[in-house]
Amino acid sequence: MKPLIIKEMNGEDQPRQKLQIIGPSSLSDAELLAIILRTGSREMTAIGLAQSILKHCGGSLSHLARCSINDLTAIKGVGPAKAVEIIAAIEIGKRKISQTHQEAESIRSSKDAYWTVAAQLMDLNIEEFWVVICNRANKVMDKWKLSAGGMHGTVVDVKVLMKYALNKNASGILIAHNHPSGNLCPSEEDRLLTKKISEAAQLLDIRLLDHIIVAGNKYTSFADEGWL
Repeated sequence: MKPLIIKEMNGEDQPRQKLQIIGPSSLSDAELLAIILRTGSREMTAIGLAQSILKHCGGSLSHLARCSINDLTAIKGVGPAKAVEIIAAIEIGKRKISQTHQEAESIRSSKDAYWTVAAQLMDLNIEEFWVVICNRANKVMDKWKLSAGGMHGTVVDVKVLMKYALNKNASGILIAHNHPSGNLCPSEEDRLLTKKISEAAQLLDIRLLDHIIVAGNKYTSFADEGWL
């Protein structure tokens, strides 16, 4: 028996038709995912498979965005091709977010700072530490992943960070890392590291603009909290 295809479904059960007639915002997460999947499996329709995938991820697109190809192919009915399609669609969404929120000429607020690194950090299962290079007008000139670690931390070499900033002729830097746990509070290690980086930057006449902790679609700003 061949897999069921969306166009073979009845009337209002066709997400493609619903999107064309009413618009994409009218579709549920499962319906949008079903369009990406295109086909279901021998046991279920594309909608059914989409619902099964979302159930596996706790009904959350944010959790789905954290899945690897191996995670997805472990779900019944999802092969490597479907897993790749899902990950590609999620990556397009991330890049759209990144491009939309980097149109500002300079980092003028913690919100600007967050959106500069959100696409890189918001959906990770491990901690990563990024540095953003800015000119005198706080315009983003470059950004770099300095380190990556495990669920609970990553090692940051302050000398390597400052060497990179000097090589890029930075006038200011933004530093950022994520908390996969969703906890927005900085650890004592986060505070001590920020202090070390701030002191090193001052010696080199480089401004530390902010330290952003990303936890999904939320963030903590050291600058806003007066911790710099």
